[in-house]
Amino acid sequence: MPFALSKSTVGIAVVVVAAAVGGWFYFGGHHAAGPQRQGGRGAGMMRPVTAVAVHKEVFADRLEAIGTLTANESVTITAKTQGIIRSLDFDDGQTFKRGDQIAAIDAGEQDAALNVELANLEQQRKDLTRTQQLVADNHVSQAKLDEQVALLKRAEANVAAARVRSGDRRITAPFSGIVGTRRISVGALVSPGAVITTLDDISEVKLDFSIPETFLASLKPGLDIEAQASAYPKEVFKGRVVAVDSRVDPVTRSVSVRATITNEDLRLRPGMLMVVQLIKDQRESVMVPEIALLPENDIQYVFTVGPDNVVSRLKVVIGRRRAGSVEILEGIKEGDVVVTEGIQDLRPGSKVNLVNASDLRGGTPAQNPEALRHPG
Repeated sequence: MPFALSKSTVGIAVVVVAAAVGGWFYFGGHHAAGPQRQGGRGAGMMRPVTAVAVHKEVFADRLEAIGTLTANESVTITAKTQGIIRSLDFDDGQTFKRGDQIAAIDAGEQDAALNVELANLEQQRKDLTRTQQLVADNHVSQAKLDEQVALLKRAEANVAAARVRSGDRRITAPFSGIVGTRRISVGALVSPGAVITTLDDISEVKLDFSIPETFLASLKPGLDIEAQASAYPKEVFKGRVVAVDSRVDPVTRSVSVRATITNEDLRLRPGMLMVVQLIKDQRESVMVPEIALLPENDIQYVFTVGPDNVVSRLKVVIGRRRAGSVEILEGIKEGDVVVTEGIQDLRPGSKVNLVNASDLRGGTPAQNPEALRHPG
């Protein structure tokens, strides 16, 4: 009796055969060819990285403080004596040179008194000449000559005093500078001390600020400063420390420091608030971008790229930091090439592909990693 297969049995057999054939192709044919294809694609594969050439830069420690500007010279112009203002010889904001007349008080009486004394001086000089001739001819005694000499000296003193009284009514600039606004009008009766205007020399301005006493040992005249004012937010004004106060404030425990800033264009004005950066301990240091550092258990490492594009991991000792970069005290030297991007999972001895090789040949400085992120 012939053996008969049911339709369901045949269907199951077909499925089993198909699965077996598929498994052979997958586990046999696919994996047999897989390593060959994988090896072919990985052959010569190098990790792309970005690097910078290490350069030396002038580096310095910076202390930030708040300072206030004052004029190099400043004075309030006042009347020296009582009288009526005869003239105001300035406009608001006008520039004066030393000795120029700013204002005048009526000096008619004082000028007349000066003229009297000048006439008397002239007469005494003539009398002295005649007396000297008489003494030579033995017509008068030597005592008479001595008396005439004394009268001449008294006349000279009277003239000097009259000149001062007359000069007090002419107010002149004690130094070159800019006057402020008028505080009085022509014809006004003034008394000694009455304010007429102000005079400021701002061709150079003084910047006063305070530094904590902990930094006293490093403070000295000659240190450079950089300052910014809110009126000119994009501009840095450079100056130099000229004096350090001899005392420390017992309340704030800080010491006052004075710097000067050249102000030829007269844009800086007394009273302005400035943010000061005091630059100290300037030195030439090796600098690298912060992103080049690889911290591990409180130790800092960097990856350097050799001439054959093989990387090495070097331990470095870091110093001070500033925005985007860090000072390297030990571990690498100027001219080394350090990896800045692509250091994740990088291993010593790996061969890398420098995507910014053209920038390195052009000497792109280590302090400008942004230029390396978009080469060419």
